[in-house]
This record gives sequence, C-alpha cells and structure tokens, in this order.
Amino acid sequence: MKKQLIAITGAIALSTAAFAGTASAKTVTIHAGDTLSGLAQTHGTTVNTLKQLNGLTSDLIYAGAPIEVGGSNGQAVQKTAYQAPVQKQKTYKAPVKQVQTQTTYKAPVQQKQTYKAPVQKQATTKAYTGSSSSAKSWIANKESTNNYNARSATGKYIGKYQLDKSYLNGDYSPANQERVADKYVKDRYGSWSNAKSAWQQKGWY
Repeated sequence: MKKQLIAITGAIALSTAAFAGTASAKTVTIHAGDTLSGLAQTHGTTVNTLKQLNGLTSDLIYAGAPIEVGGSNGQAVQKTAYQAPVQKQKTYKAPVKQVQTQTTYKAPVQQKQTYKAPVQKQATTKAYTGSSSSAKSWIANKESTNNYNARSATGKYIGKYQLDKSYLNGDYSPANQERVADKYVKDRYGSWSNAKSAWQQKGWY
C-alpha cells in the first residue's frame, strides 16, 4: 500500500511540465486535508497521472494551490505550474534623528575697571619769609628792633618794618609784612642796600 500525504496549508511553486494534448484541462484548488490519492479517486484518475500532469516528484501537495486533474479527453495538456506571488519583506527603517548641536552662549568677559580717585595735590602753603640781607636786618632793627607787633605812636605804621598800614590792607601777619616790605623797597629803592643808604641820610626810608 502506498503512503498518502495530506495537503499542507501554504503555497509552493509547482514545476512547469509540457504534455501533448488539448488546452481544455480541468483545474481544481487543493484544500486542507486533500491527498493525491483522494483527488485521483474523486476525479477518476490515478496518482501517477496527477504527478505527471502537475510535474510532481513526490506526493506532497499544498492547500490553496491549483492542481490539474485531467483534460476532457483524458489526455494530459500543457500545464504551467502555479507560482505563489513572492511577497517582498519590507525592511523597517527607523527615521534618522538629526542631532542638533547646541551652542552654549558665553557672555563676553568684562574687564573690571578699578576706579582710581584722582590724586589731589595738596597745595603747600609756604610762608613768605622775605629776602635776606644785612641791610634789611639793619633797617628792621632800626625801625622796630625786629618786632612784628610794633606800632607807632599814632598807629599809622605797623610791624617789623614800620610799614604804612594802608600797604598791608589789614593783613598784619609776618609773611605779609615781609612780602610788602620787599615790594616796597624794590619799587622805591631797587634794593635793601639803597634803602639803607636813604635811611642813613634821612633817618627813615
């Protein structure tokens, strides 16, 4: 007894076989559970004839595939084997993420300026001491014995050089007395030596 194979669910391409005869072939669709022997018995043919008609080399058949079961005159006809459509498997490609480069903002470095207060030069007030000469000392001794606080009897002449108080403009300080005395002598006599000579002649200068 020959081993019978039951149709397997799926699809496979059957080889193309060319046979002489007419083109009025009968084709049926294999269902799950069909076997070559069962199909041969149903359609009044043999297993070997079904193999020859469909180019089969074994008893293995697949559900869903067409199978030639014979022509109207019982002769084999040219048969193009069933080819299941090839489905292309789609390859999923994940979208490419664009990496954005984040630019870190850097604030400009500000140079710290150190405030320097302007240096104020202190004005050095140097007391006027007047010129120095033996003639000047001689006159001062004659006029007041070198006393800045000396006053004439009438109060008109002030200080060490007994200057007219109008010359001093109310400033009786030693420095102002020295300054005014030097100016007075220079303007009137040109030098303290000349002023001494005039004093010796007149008793005043």
